[in-house]
Parts: sequence; C-alpha cells; structure tokens
Amino acid sequence: MIEGNPLKRKLRAGQPCFGAWMLSTSADMAEILAYAGMDFLLLDHEHGQGSIDDAIGQLRAIKGSDCIGVLRVPSNDPVYIKRALDAGVGGIMVPNVNNAEEARRVVDACRYAPTGIRGAFGGMRAMQYGFNPGYYETSFENLLVVAQVESARAIDAIPEIAAVDGIDVLFIGPRDLSATLGKLNQFDDPVVRGQIDRAAHAILKTGKLLGSTAISGRIAKEMAARGYRFIIPGSDVTLLGLGVRATLADAKG
Repeated sequence: MIEGNPLKRKLRAGQPCFGAWMLSTSADMAEILAYAGMDFLLLDHEHGQGSIDDAIGQLRAIKGSDCIGVLRVPSNDPVYIKRALDAGVGGIMVPNVNNAEEARRVVDACRYAPTGIRGAFGGMRAMQYGFNPGYYETSFENLLVVAQVESARAIDAIPEIAAVDGIDVLFIGPRDLSATLGKLNQFDDPVVRGQIDRAAHAILKTGKLLGSTAISGRIAKEMAARGYRFIIPGSDVTLLGLGVRATLADAKG
C-alpha cells in the first residue's frame, strides 16, 4: 500500500518533496538531516562512498521519522538493485536511463516473478528479518522508482520511458546532461538551459513526477512552482560547508 511509504504518499498527493544527497557514509549526518525536516535522503552509491552496510546504518538512523531513504545505485544493475531492496530502502534511483528497454530493466529488477526478475529470499531486513511475511505482496507498491534522464537522446525518449509501468519519477541530471552537450557545468548556457527546459516540459506532459537538483532553497521553491516535485537542493557535504561558511562570514564580517 502507498500508505506504507510517506514519501510516495506525499508525491502522489502532488506535494513538492525536498531531499539531500548523502555523499558521506555518516549515519549521524543522515539522522540530523531527517530531524531537520528533509522528506527524503538520496543515498548516493553512484558517486558517494557508501556500501550496503553503510546504507543500512543510515536507514536505521532515520527510522521512526517520515524521512525516507532512497538509494541511487551505481548503474542499471539488477544485482545491486536487489541488494538495496533487500536492505529495506524506500526508493531506488537508477542513473542514465536512455530508453524504454532500459526503463523496463529497472522495473523488472524491482518486481518479483512472474512480473519481474527480483530474486526472492526470506529473512532479509526489508521484511523485518522474516517477521513480516506480507512484505512480498506490497513491496513494489511501497517502492518509489526513479529513472534519471541525463542526455539529449534520453530526453528524446522521455515519452516511451514514462510509458513504462512502474516508473514513478523522471529525474533530470543536469551535470551529465551538460557534459553530453559538450558544455560541462555550464548550466546557464542557452543550449543546456534549453535542453533542461525541454526535458521538464516533456516529463510534465506525460503526467509522471518531475525531479531534479536545485542550487539553493530559493531555486527549489521556484522549481516547485514550475511543477517539479522531487527536488534535491543540496547534499550533506555542501549543506554543511555552506552553513560553516555563512557562520564564519557572520563572525568575521
């Protein structure tokens, strides 16, 4: 049931949700961000330093709050997805999804047979070590599935990616998109900006949830007004650094 995942419930109700990348392995940092009011934490195993053990520690740290742990896997790998799901994450993000076939691979890896290929096991953390036998029937409905579009060809394929049953959020990856355009990190470049806007319009047209990153809370608010719903305005690393810099600027100013 959707009620089992507060993040999915909020998104389905049309509420903008805000989260933070977790680049560190710190359970303490995860707990602080959850208490601070984040709707979700994106445990980044593509560019972050974490392992499945680290993710479980961070999930335990935020347990009891409404903050949900979503894990970005390194690639569209059903084995890594299976291990993350068995660990008990509330969502999966898969980078660099370029077409419907790749999107179906994501969903298949998240569903048990006969509708998917996820291997079934008893006693894993996700089913409370065997004490929740009803887990199998509700596992997919309680999971948020996020596909990243990070290239011009992926943007072209947005209608077919969105048509794959089971994909909840299409997430624009602006940095890799800018790199594929030969304009790495040039986010104000008209071509890059145009492709981001083209992707956002295409995703909204499909009716799927739209997500991306924001460089500040103010920008995140503006994005929410434009229809973005799954928004990440910083990471544990950047938010800590910005807070320290702001404090020092006040102290020394």
